[in-house]
Amino acid sequence: MKTNIIIGQSGGPTPVINMTLRGVVEEAYHAESIDQIYGMRHGLEGILGKGMISLHEKMEAVTKWSEQPGAILGGSRYAPDETDFEKILCFLEEKNIGIFCYIGGNGSSRTVAELHRRAKKAGKSIRFVLIPKTIDNDLSGTDHTPGYGSGAKFLSETVKWIGTDMASMRTYDKIEVMEVMGGNSGWLAASSALYKEHQDDYPQLVYLPDQSIQLTNILIDIERVYERTGSVMVIIPDHLHIAGLSLHTHDPTGRRYNGGIGFRLVQQIQDYLGLKTRFTAPSTLFRTSVNLVSGTDRLEAYQLGRQAVRYALAGYSGGMVGLHRLSNEPYECTIQWVDLLEHTSLEKPLPSHYWDREKHMPTRQFIEYAFPLIDSGIPHSISL
Repeated sequence: MKTNIIIGQSGGPTPVINMTLRGVVEEAYHAESIDQIYGMRHGLEGILGKGMISLHEKMEAVTKWSEQPGAILGGSRYAPDETDFEKILCFLEEKNIGIFCYIGGNGSSRTVAELHRRAKKAGKSIRFVLIPKTIDNDLSGTDHTPGYGSGAKFLSETVKWIGTDMASMRTYDKIEVMEVMGGNSGWLAASSALYKEHQDDYPQLVYLPDQSIQLTNILIDIERVYERTGSVMVIIPDHLHIAGLSLHTHDPTGRRYNGGIGFRLVQQIQDYLGLKTRFTAPSTLFRTSVNLVSGTDRLEAYQLGRQAVRYALAGYSGGMVGLHRLSNEPYECTIQWVDLLEHTSLEKPLPSHYWDREKHMPTRQFIEYAFPLIDSGIPHSISL
């Protein structure tokens, strides 16, 4: 007996999230046991609000969509409650949906795990699979997440370009503050320094979001580096907690974040040092700059989508398709099934051995980890 499959995209988009959608749809289309392929409009909100579309006859469109930024089905940060879970399961049964694929991050992992638990308890045979995505790279259970490689490539390349501009304007522009995304883990912020060869190369100061820091200490750091180099680039994560510079606000889901932290810091630098300070906040460019998408990232996003369907057809449920690294050079990863019960709600921090906090530089281990993900060869000599 044939079954149907439904796919949703959750959370913030990545530059390659639509490649994952393409992988799911293409694999499902050629599976003899799958009848219809459906997409959720804006994640779970699409199911709860009956916003479901057929993808079965849209293969050409799906291929075109895979090259576009943004989540083509529509993202969502909706947090389901007890009643919602029951409604979702009833809807899936009503539409004869046997496979539920959700492209998302930590919040989506909790949703998939809970739907699987409830379906299993109720004796339902629906299979639930998470396909990882996030530029933050903070999802436990996978070596890295699709979206991170492209986000890291965009940031590291952009820092090189701005650094060249700063060097040419050294007598006029003195301080550059760049605010970066990345959540509560330092993976993305650390990638800003991937091309540094010496401590005084741009960016000279990179702060990671996993530790609080005093505003006065940042100002002292900037003054010290400026006296030595004549111009300074500072990387500030948007989730960094700076004691003495509080500007906390909440998003629609109730999560707290530091709205406008980089801009506020610029004001403090100008007041304290009296130096011309520029401010750059790429913001959603991390998620939408398809002109700087990593080829490795694009391919893995697609492969994970296809493999998710294969695992589901083989009877797997309540887990994630994760990447397991075999080697850095030559770069090689395999796709494995990961049980979400062991990883749900766990944010993966940047390992301490990947970062030299004193020099604000990546270690050799981080360079070997990250360079294959941004389509760059691993440097064989670097001063750390």
